[in-house]
Amino acid sequence: METISKQDYTKKLNLKTIFGLVFGLTISILSSSFTFGQTSNDNYIFWSSTRKLTVDDFGIKTKNGETNPSFAQFSVDYQVNGFDFMTKNFNKKVRNYLIKSASWIDTTTNISVSLRYQQTLFDICEIYTRQFRKSLNENRKKIANGLQIVEEMNQKAMTDFSNRRVLYDRETNFGTIQDKQIEWELQIQKELYDLKEFASE
Repeated sequence: METISKQDYTKKLNLKTIFGLVFGLTISILSSSFTFGQTSNDNYIFWSSTRKLTVDDFGIKTKNGETNPSFAQFSVDYQVNGFDFMTKNFNKKVRNYLIKSASWIDTTTNISVSLRYQQTLFDICEIYTRQFRKSLNENRKKIANGLQIVEEMNQKAMTDFSNRRVLYDRETNFGTIQDKQIEWELQIQKELYDLKEFASE
């Protein structure tokens, strides 16, 4: 397997920063009952506390620097209606998953770094997915007055996530600065634990 130095790998990532910021992580907000009902879709990899991302989770394999080392298409969708003001737990109504067919990984360059980077993004996304679930729970009575509040809560969670992702990319240089990466992983696990009541598992 071809390998490159950390310096070359970092340079390669820096040259593609613009691409990463534009296409690095797209959050799709879907409220369609039809889409939400497709729970058995093999194209979806749902976030899990025990199952980490693997090369097989990326439907597109690239090599020899054809594009960014990796890209994961994450999606957060929800199914909420006006009668959900009576719901006491929204955990199953909001999902966070990777779309295999829209995600790629370079199988010739630092696979472990790419997987760790994308897993970290997935974990950060889960933090804000749980915050969205928490907001739904705390504001469920307002849902009876209209679903606009749901979209506003979702937009806030996803905006906060996007801002956090930019900070993570900057501080860790896309997961390549080892000590910073470890710091982020520890902080992420703490936040996930603090929000464990709002996990969908």
